[in-house]
Amino acid sequence: MSKKFAVIGLGRFGTEVALWLSQHHFPVLAIDINRNLVQDISKDVDNALSFNSTNESALREARIEEIDTVICAIGDNNIQNNILTTALLKQLGVTRIIARASTDLHARILKVVGADEVVNPEKEMGLRTAQKIATPGLTELIPLSDNAAIAELKVPESFIGKNIYDLRVRSRYGINVIGIRRLIENKKQETDNDNDKEEIRNFLLTFSPEDIFEKDDILVVAGKENDVKKFAAIE
Repeated sequence: MSKKFAVIGLGRFGTEVALWLSQHHFPVLAIDINRNLVQDISKDVDNALSFNSTNESALREARIEEIDTVICAIGDNNIQNNILTTALLKQLGVTRIIARASTDLHARILKVVGADEVVNPEKEMGLRTAQKIATPGLTELIPLSDNAAIAELKVPESFIGKNIYDLRVRSRYGINVIGIRRLIENKKQETDNDNDKEEIRNFLLTFSPEDIFEKDDILVVAGKENDVKKFAAIE
């Protein structure tokens, strides 16, 4: 059986989370005090309810404690309700609580009152944007523990037509290429703009060290975060 999710707070962040989960076939309960927001999302999720999430009785009636993961996505305009809701979810016995924070202090408070995980969408987006500006070849970077990271980046131009073995990628750069997203075709979308094309790619998880890098390859690499960033700067 699929894990059940609830998203409390249907601002831009909460709505995106709820829609993504629903589109990937997870049961989602969406909650917000704003009836219009609830109505807008109701056709796209399993269930949508309008009530004040600081109301313990309402949370009980929604059987929130039966939900596997609850995301408290209440935004910066109501930090008090964000904290109170997180505390109530913990009190009601929710197994996993993910709460949205706007500052480091807010994050620490959420941890104290019961959040298992804390996210700061604005901070994370800012960091990702800065990384892309500083290192244009880097399309995605996911920090892991112990200063490690997994990243997606465009194949360096100097690598095209060469292979991992000849380039000695691991010994020279300290990173491992763990996959290649290889372009199959550009499928034209039905628009009036000839530039509107949808890329179709294969993900190559198993490949030979002798396989040649191609022009439009996107590499999935793993290693120490600093090594990954240095590798992404190669031209």
